[in-house]
Amino acid sequence: MGKDHKNKFPNNGTVYDYAFNKETKEWQYWTDTVQAFTIDGKATYAEIIVPTFDSIRMKYITKLLLLNAKHVLCPGPTGTGKTVNIGNLLNLEMPEDFQSIPLTFSA
Repeated sequence: MGKDHKNKFPNNGTVYDYAFNKETKEWQYWTDTVQAFTIDGKATYAEIIVPTFDSIRMKYITKLLLLNAKHVLCPGPTGTGKTVNIGNLLNLEMPEDFQSIPLTFSA
């Protein structure tokens, strides 16, 4: 980015740890891009979804691709939260005019 660039990348961590905030023009941790996490006392164990660096990044990129009419494939090991996070994104975080048809593939 050059020595004189105003928005220098932080010295700590890696490029995967940060998102660029267009409003403040600063790099920030992915976990700072979402609201503080609290567990609803009435929620069942299966309803608790803890946002992590990986889930926040995955949902951000998936949402960006979907809103730009791109196809998305999310491969990965079993039990890493792909289905839960994508379901949460599609049902709660997409615009109201966005519709999804879930198809389940299982080993």
